[in-house]
Amino acid sequence: RRVIRRVMVYARQLGLHDNWLAGFIKEFINIYSDAYPELESKSVLISINDEMERFIATLDKGIKEIKGQVTKAGYVTGSQASVYYQSYGIPLDVTTEIVNGMDGEIKDLQDFDKEMEKHQDLSRTASAGVFKGGLADHTEEVVRLHTATHLMNAALRQVLGEHVWQKGSNITKERTRFDFTHSEKMTDEQKSKVEELVNSWIERDLTVKKEVMPLEQAKQLNAIGVFGEKYAETVSVYTVMDPKNGEVISREFCGGPHVEHTGVIGQFKILKEEAVAAGIRRIKAAVS
Repeated sequence: RRVIRRVMVYARQLGLHDNWLAGFIKEFINIYSDAYPELESKSVLISINDEMERFIATLDKGIKEIKGQVTKAGYVTGSQASVYYQSYGIPLDVTTEIVNGMDGEIKDLQDFDKEMEKHQDLSRTASAGVFKGGLADHTEEVVRLHTATHLMNAALRQVLGEHVWQKGSNITKERTRFDFTHSEKMTDEQKSKVEELVNSWIERDLTVKKEVMPLEQAKQLNAIGVFGEKYAETVSVYTVMDPKNGEVISREFCGGPHVEHTGVIGQFKILKEEAVAAGIRRIKAAVS
């Protein structure tokens, strides 16, 4: 995100149009897709375009505020520069360049680092709200919800697209709370479709199988995990599949525990879907 914003700030300074970056990225993908096939995923451009749209709305306002401050006072303080960065995403060196271009000066530069440290402390506190994973216990209710969460993850990837990755989860007897990568609010139709898929898989009484295997083998089987998570050379993989035809519904890196077959899970229901951070959504769901 920082790189995209820096590019956009400098592009604006050079007078380039707002959709210049997307065109550049497409050309970059064309050049490097043979070496890096994953670049061809639509999620790359979706993420970049979403970030650009969010940033364009604030960039001009931030630049205007910097210029207004220099016109009025002849300088920008380090503390003010940190506000421009936190509020508008404008890096310190860009603020400095704008100020110098107007024959202004940066005062009390050391205050920039002080304010940024305060901001980072607040961010670390807030990030505690994004769950990194974990089961409250291993009771029957929690285990059933744990397996339902795997089914929900598979359904989300079918309904919304393969740009969906788990960012964290927290499961208690009452509900599962699941964070995932997606930039838009889910529609009622999408939520209903996810529920329908999960409940259809539950009704089919699919088999849940645990295997321990080398990490590379798991990757070859297209097992998925938590986005950005580091895994050991040997991993535990849970597969949900139809024993009648071998259809794989879900295959994930996971330590368990899970039910042995989905028919015991119960009726799945999404209780709430909301934003938790930029590009991250959260679902609360339950089974009965």
